[in-house]
Amino acid sequence: MELDLGDPSLLLSDDVVADPRPLYDTLRRRAPVWHLPGQDSYLVSDPALIREVVGRPREFSSNLVSLLHRDASGCPVAFPVAPFGDPIHVLATADPPVHTRHRKLLQPHLNAAAVAQLEPTLRQVVDAQVAPMLTAGRADIVASLSDPLPAAAICYLIGLSPDDAARLVPLVAGMSPLLDGVTDPDGMSRAVMATLALIDYVQTRLDSVPNRPSTDRSGLLVVLVDAIDSGVLSADEARNILVQLFSAGTETTSSLIANAIETLARQSDLQDRLRQHPEEIPEVLETILRDDGPFQFHYRWTTTDTILGGMRIPANSRVLLLWAAANRPSPRDSGNVSQDLDAAGPGSHYAFGRGLHFCIGAPLARIESRIAIERLLAQTSRFSLDPDRPPVRRRSIFLRRHAGLPVILEKA
Repeated sequence: MELDLGDPSLLLSDDVVADPRPLYDTLRRRAPVWHLPGQDSYLVSDPALIREVVGRPREFSSNLVSLLHRDASGCPVAFPVAPFGDPIHVLATADPPVHTRHRKLLQPHLNAAAVAQLEPTLRQVVDAQVAPMLTAGRADIVASLSDPLPAAAICYLIGLSPDDAARLVPLVAGMSPLLDGVTDPDGMSRAVMATLALIDYVQTRLDSVPNRPSTDRSGLLVVLVDAIDSGVLSADEARNILVQLFSAGTETTSSLIANAIETLARQSDLQDRLRQHPEEIPEVLETILRDDGPFQFHYRWTTTDTILGGMRIPANSRVLLLWAAANRPSPRDSGNVSQDLDAAGPGSHYAFGRGLHFCIGAPLARIESRIAIERLLAQTSRFSLDPDRPPVRRRSIFLRRHAGLPVILEKA
């Protein structure tokens, strides 16, 4: 069935929110740069055009100047965040040279070698979460594993007590509707209040660092405070970077873990294969990232009138880079996704973005997800979806995320 690209409510319609892939395929075929009706918003689905945008950061800023939410009629409308060039834009929403400075500071602590040091600790976290699941024989994966593990990992990485993880999960969940796109004005107001609560939480943790004994000075929290003291970061930059790390580092990895577990719960043969060949788990995770990755898009902001793919885009427009659409099969190709991907290997996808803003937390997300799947498979002979409680997805155009994933588990 052809979708009506002239419908201003199409992007937020129930069918598209539940499964955006038919829309992505339509856009790839008919409108690689889609001007959202009635909006100064443009959705880019073609992989080559997405690569072009990330290569033109002066014209397509990463500053999150405004985003979309739902008005009373069900159509997407703009919600202002912060002016272009405002200091609130850090790391993922900053442009060079600010982004470069932030990334240079954090990269040594988030690269694959650095996060690999967390593996023994993360295994212990997963085993502690899985044990009561096995005893009960059933569990909601979201509440029992895919939410607690990323929150605990971020706490260890940043240098907080793992007890903070239980506080972190609801704080991040409260601010998430800001980006969901389907949130009404009242919901946006509540999400803003939740964001302020998370900012207050972060500031309290930053303020505690000078009082820590020298034996307890570790993690990114100390790195950021030292950067403030040395003049590399302002206090506001450090706080806003932490807010970003808490949000992106928990929500997206939780999404990946739950997506992977649902995939395996539906395919007992794949479960059996990975139990026998756990070395194949990373490749399977990359396939899941490509086919059903967490982030659906990221925003860009045009700083000048420009042209993309033959489409004129005025200055001060939102441009949505549809990573998930770029991972779909080419309309010129009978299902061979790799033809559109310009890097070789199983990691050839756009799930972590592209270019200078490629997700700095990708190594951490990969190791957490691998360990979660390894340990769950090793300690079960089988797990399956709960026939009495189907999976529930959170309503969002931004993040493919489970609200609940009940499963039945059998001990190994």
